[in-house]
Amino acid sequence: MKGGGLKTGRPASLEKPPALRADFLISAASASQFPETELAEVALLGRSNAGKSSLMNRWLGRKGLARVGATPGRTQLINFFEIAWYKEAAPFLLADLPGYGFAAAPKAMVAGWRKLVADYLGGGRPLKMALLMMDIRRDPAEEEFGLFNWLSEMGVPAWVICTKADKLSQTEKSRRLTKIKSIFSVHSPLERPPLAFSSTNGLGRDKLIEELVDSGLLDSPFSDENGADFLV
Repeated sequence: MKGGGLKTGRPASLEKPPALRADFLISAASASQFPETELAEVALLGRSNAGKSSLMNRWLGRKGLARVGATPGRTQLINFFEIAWYKEAAPFLLADLPGYGFAAAPKAMVAGWRKLVADYLGGGRPLKMALLMMDIRRDPAEEEFGLFNWLSEMGVPAWVICTKADKLSQTEKSRRLTKIKSIFSVHSPLERPPLAFSSTNGLGRDKLIEELVDSGLLDSPFSDENGADFLV
């Protein structure tokens, strides 16, 4: 497959194409460095060992676009990318936010990351969707609940993406998705069911493309109810 596409083991005719263009823009250390743009945006959030970089590379079909480090939690900046999936499609921005939890870092540095994320999420940017990544094998905790409630208060649609799904059987995947949804329902009810994703075999990749790109959600930075046209 051209354009740095990744093999999935499925016939090429069934594989959605990689992003036509995926350009790195800037690594922002403060709000003053955020790109000034009116393009629609998607944010990637998750614990520092949730596999955000692997998901990003697999979803975009661009091997190595996002650095996959040996030590989780070392990304201290917000990395911005401009993505254009099809020639006729409007480009959008992808913001890869610093991972939280488990990172061996000084408290002052963690506080700095939190301020940076708060400045981004609360800065009135044209954010159409926040993708919260978590390992499908673990239960959500207070950090996830707090983040979801915060996003809800700001009117930002959010979607739980359960990574590393290839490590479970189909039965186990279904059981874990049901449990994760049930746990969230007690603390921060989900508007959309969690999505199982694997950066290894591509499970969930087409669904992400269909819901975020093919749906037209990202064609414009403005829409009623900040993304009410999202497909479910």
